[in-house]
Amino acid sequence: MNMARITENLKSPSGWAILLLGVVFAACLPIFLIAGNVGYITNSDWLYSYGWWRNGTTDRTGLPISELNSVSDQIKDYFNNDVDRLDVSVNTSQGEFWLFTEREILHMIDVKVLMQGVYEVSIWTGLAMLLTVALGFAIRRRAFLHSLSSWIRWSVGLSGLVIVFLVVVSLINFGWVFTLFHQLSFANDLWLLDPYRHYLLLLFPQRFFLEATMFIAVLTVIEFAGAYVAVRLIEIKLSVKSSESIDDELAMLHKG
Repeated sequence: MNMARITENLKSPSGWAILLLGVVFAACLPIFLIAGNVGYITNSDWLYSYGWWRNGTTDRTGLPISELNSVSDQIKDYFNNDVDRLDVSVNTSQGEFWLFTEREILHMIDVKVLMQGVYEVSIWTGLAMLLTVALGFAIRRRAFLHSLSSWIRWSVGLSGLVIVFLVVVSLINFGWVFTLFHQLSFANDLWLLDPYRHYLLLLFPQRFFLEATMFIAVLTVIEFAGAYVAVRLIEIKLSVKSSESIDDELAMLHKG
């Protein structure tokens, strides 16, 4: 949407309403996609299977793949149930033992709170976007699709720059990003664990989180592109229909 069109639209109250809806939609879209992708990636079996292979987790922990998969299943269940503590047991040749220490269990309580917050953000931003789209169609009817396309274009452009920046910074110094994320996300230092003793870090080293972050970024970019292309195709189709209607009206006038 160019500046001339924006200025023209703001001359009416409905123009200001559309602008406000656009700001809300453009802000919610990347948050909705990223939060949804975090939930999807975190609960995906393939991520953990890939991580076991990529990081040589069997050698790092001494646990067979079957037990590693059991651990990941219990962690995923924990993020989605009402249980307070993540008490994970594993079976080895030396018998059954509890995998995580008290410090790790307390940290996972914080992680669960964070994950459930991510789920809620995904739901609320999704509802907010549905509401803005519904109000937009109520105000502008089909013409609203042009505004929607502009909102997505702005959201894609600005969010894309942020995502690219974060990806570059992560690739350069993920250790700093990892530390900063934990300092901002948690009000304690329970996340400071021993990578040689605590199984949370033996199972999930920094490379696991780096590559999970890359998967989330790539998936978000693909979804952005898909959303924009879909809206543009609808917009083009409506424009073609509008042109055909005008041509039909002109043909009827000439006949008359």
